[in-house]
Amino acid sequence: MIYTWHQKIWDQLVATRNANHLPHAILISGAEGIGKQAFAEALVNSLLCESPQENYNACGQCKSCHVKHSDAHPDYYQASIAENKTQIVVDQIRQLNNFLHMSRSYQGSRVAYINPAESLNVNAANSLLKSLEEPANNSVIILVTSQISTLLATIKSRCQMLHLPTPNKQVALHWLSLQSTQHSPEELLEMSAGKPLYALKLDNEEHFKRRKDFAHDLSAAINQRQSVTEVSKKWQNSPKDELLDWQIHWVQQLIKYHFNTKQHLPALAIPQSANLNHLWTLHDELIKFREIAHTSLNAQLFIENMLLSWVKLY
Repeated sequence: MIYTWHQKIWDQLVATRNANHLPHAILISGAEGIGKQAFAEALVNSLLCESPQENYNACGQCKSCHVKHSDAHPDYYQASIAENKTQIVVDQIRQLNNFLHMSRSYQGSRVAYINPAESLNVNAANSLLKSLEEPANNSVIILVTSQISTLLATIKSRCQMLHLPTPNKQVALHWLSLQSTQHSPEELLEMSAGKPLYALKLDNEEHFKRRKDFAHDLSAAINQRQSVTEVSKKWQNSPKDELLDWQIHWVQQLIKYHFNTKQHLPALAIPQSANLNHLWTLHDELIKFREIAHTSLNAQLFIENMLLSWVKLY
């Protein structure tokens, strides 16, 4: 599925394919929750299809499409974070490298899909370079990332980069208004920092309760009603990306409040005394935490250090 705000990028890709200039490696980047995975999956299906339509959408009818739908396609390999792991490891990429040099079972391309690419550990990333430098015939490697700055420069330089934009507020609100949501599209879009698919994911009571509970515990740590260790133990099994998204959004609200007192303040029971420079410093620190969230760092220590950034501020 190609979302309307990404159609222009798809059309550019169609023109590239019509000119027989499809690259052997494509790096798709953009913010989390804007439809990158849907775009990448549409591209995968298109490349595997034996009879793609005029705009290169997969036909959905050929044998190759049916086999892909059954999740058993011999010309497709996916590398993602395995269960109980925090990174994509070198053995997965070695298998990918071997896969690319096998003979094809169908008329489409052999396709390797890596998502999220920022989760490649150092050895895996270096192993991937061989296939990027010496591409196999009739093969395409597709990488997807929300954190392009963390990827090796050598990987980025060997890929055709496609940056997928976040839709503007009007487009995102229109799309959300067409979905069946429990909460208002405006509220969801505000919470998701303008990311429509992430906004839809937030639209459930369990998420709202978890967000409220974390705000309470973060406030307790800042005000020294609970220790940082207690709070970090409670939340160590939670997705680090989710915790960081909440905090980054709250800091952004505090920053906006400095410029416009009509801006909604976050649901944090904390003093509003932090100056603007300190808030920007905290924002930058949280962004850096996001860049290492997929590494194998100890979860409790990771969250402790994250919370200490707030405690230092107040």
